[in-house]
Amino acid sequence: MVTGRVMLGLALLAGALVDAAPGAPVRAAPLPAPPPAGVLHYEAHWRLLPAASATLAWSDSGGLRQIHFTADANPLVGLFYPIRDRMTSWYDPGSLCTTAVDNDTVEGRRHRQTRIQYLPAEHQLILDETNPAEQPPVLKHEVKPIPGCVLDLFSALDYARAEPLHVGDVYTFPVNEGGATTNVRLTVDLKETVTTPAGRFTAVRTEPTVFGNSVFQRPGTMWVWFSDDARHLPVQVEAKVSWGTILVQLTN
Repeated sequence: MVTGRVMLGLALLAGALVDAAPGAPVRAAPLPAPPPAGVLHYEAHWRLLPAASATLAWSDSGGLRQIHFTADANPLVGLFYPIRDRMTSWYDPGSLCTTAVDNDTVEGRRHRQTRIQYLPAEHQLILDETNPAEQPPVLKHEVKPIPGCVLDLFSALDYARAEPLHVGDVYTFPVNEGGATTNVRLTVDLKETVTTPAGRFTAVRTEPTVFGNSVFQRPGTMWVWFSDDARHLPVQVEAKVSWGTILVQLTN
């Protein structure tokens, strides 16, 4: 069924290095970090059926940018496959490097509480994870290497919003969600008008290579549409996987 991460996929979004070689370090953003986008609301449909709702909220505190994501299954879907995701990402607005991630996710029978500290100067991250569904709870503590500055799924969203996102641009950028670092390639392939419950938007469509690797191990294809204006709001996401198509759209 639909998981919160696939449902929005909002951090699969775009870039660090234009036409960069895989494995290259993230460069400083060519533009300042975008201003907080307030609170955005989304609705997800699976095979045309309402599946879940989600929010993204931005704030600044202690010199860091915070992005908070929530996802909840609608009542009918929740009877069969509960979803209750609460995810928070912190990054440095000067470098756009992720500094920490704090997740509490309930997806089906799976419940995980995860805290990741990113230490780019030490080229490592520290992961602490608990499975509270197990009795006694299963604890995991790991220290893993990273190439330096990396993005998580949500800091990548603001990296994308800081870029020009012109049709024909190609971006390669490193994403790490607590495991291996994956170099995600994103292509901006066309400009078109999309209609969502929030209105009609002139948007650019992007395609990230996020399936079949450590981001999403299952096969599939994803497209993300950004508003073609200074805000670069993520207005629509579509993911095609083996069990169907997920369409996520910005709402009022």
